[in-house]
Amino acid sequence: MKLMVLGCGMAQLDLIMESKKMGYKTIACDNRPGMEATKVVDKYYQVDYMDLEKVYEIAEKEKIDGVISNSEPAMLHVAYISQKMNLIGNTVESIESLSLKSKFRELQQRAGVFAPEHYAVNSYKELLEKAKKICYPIIIKPTVSTGTQGTLKLDKYDEIILSDAYTDCKSYSRNGQVSIEQYVPMSSLMISESDIVVVGDDIIWDGMMSTLRSEKTPMLPETYVFPMNLSEEKKAKIKDVVRRILKTARIKHGQYNVEAYFTNDDDVFVVEINPRQGGNHISQLVLEHSGVNLSKLLVSTSVGDMTYYEKLKSFIREKNHVTLHAVYARKKGILVDVYISPEIEPYVKWIDRRIQNGSEVSEGKTVFDAIACIDLQFDSQEEQQLYTNEIEKLIYPVIK
Repeated sequence: MKLMVLGCGMAQLDLIMESKKMGYKTIACDNRPGMEATKVVDKYYQVDYMDLEKVYEIAEKEKIDGVISNSEPAMLHVAYISQKMNLIGNTVESIESLSLKSKFRELQQRAGVFAPEHYAVNSYKELLEKAKKICYPIIIKPTVSTGTQGTLKLDKYDEIILSDAYTDCKSYSRNGQVSIEQYVPMSSLMISESDIVVVGDDIIWDGMMSTLRSEKTPMLPETYVFPMNLSEEKKAKIKDVVRRILKTARIKHGQYNVEAYFTNDDDVFVVEINPRQGGNHISQLVLEHSGVNLSKLLVSTSVGDMTYYEKLKSFIREKNHVTLHAVYARKKGILVDVYISPEIEPYVKWIDRRIQNGSEVSEGKTVFDAIACIDLQFDSQEEQQLYTNEIEKLIYPVIK
């Protein structure tokens, strides 16, 4: 089997290592030869993986059996190659319906599920026109981007803020468009998040979790909690809505990161479905929580190897209580250290330090501002909840 991976950054490394473990010939494209993954693949092409013409030419030359990526911008290329070469995957149209904010809201409407009032604009003038029509508060964000970059909540009409927001969003949007939509109130700071794998008409749901937000940055996930802290009835409602959206989009394969919450009227509001694995080690957390290896599942099914998928049908899941806390600065300054209380330290399993002591840090506003990710495992749900509720007092950055 030959698997092509678009990208050799850290986001792709886990996929490449799983491919190697399974004995597949692994081919990677990336114009950065210094990436760690370039050293472990069977064949490395030093080309920009966003150059569709070149990567498609390589795919045909290598006669690949499958293609994947964990780079959000590259997922349209993954779809194009798999569609043109008749490989396992999705159509470009299907991935576009998830990737573009405005098209995703239209997709939700076609699926018959809740969607807020929304518009996609191509100019500041058009933004002002729509901003006068829509009910406040509103969310302004890039139409095509990664994470929460450029996203702003606005409580009332203000042309100065709108002007700055438009410029900021446009700079982050990969297609130059800006989205404006009605803000849907959150009943709590807990979001229901899931990393799911689609295999044909089946969906693997082991990656369901709760993510907690801070009052200062309610759109930024900070603490990931397994298992999901919701009733089985509410989980079933989320599954039904997500399934309807994916079926309407004609999604047939891949791993997807889903964010959703319940409105004040108890509707399931799916904020977004990203056509990639979730960040901050989510696939690793799913493995620690349940024993299910989503990366292995994605890699193997991408080349038509259904061995692991079939094994999971009878696999008895573990039920471990796993939490990951992403540490962000509340102010700009120099990082002295990351404080971990002796009370919670015995539960720490591993730490991913992104920024070292002595470095300058910015106020945490996007997922890319994380100083560290700290993995914790607890013996019971009660113990997990006790510490998770106080986690910002027990783990925090020391800034001067």
